[in-house]
Amino acid sequence: MSENEIVPRSGKSDMGMIAYICFALGIFTGLGAIAGVVIAYMQQGQDRGTWRESHDVWLIRTFWVALAGTIIGWITMFILIGWLVFLAVAVWYIVRLVKGWMAYDRQQPLANPESLMFD
Repeated sequence: MSENEIVPRSGKSDMGMIAYICFALGIFTGLGAIAGVVIAYMQQGQDRGTWRESHDVWLIRTFWVALAGTIIGWITMFILIGWLVFLAVAVWYIVRLVKGWMAYDRQQPLANPESLMFD
């Protein structure tokens, strides 16, 4: 199968889409992102060698970097730049979520899922 080949959706549940939905809910509480990263870790073995594998890596990387950024935001809150850190992490998280979700919906792999940027 080529990288850009579209595979028809099966009737079974789509755990990758559920993970993206959990990550979207995580914007409001953070708990959704925890559920989403657990799903991504659980799916890694099953998705190996498919277009979905890059999405598992993308979501896992997004979770850990957002968590680190949030912790840095809390630590730097007392010097008043924490709010800027929180804002930067939130924008970064949302952009990655939307980019990944759109590629997932088109059933396409992400070009560089281990990158911290948006390529």
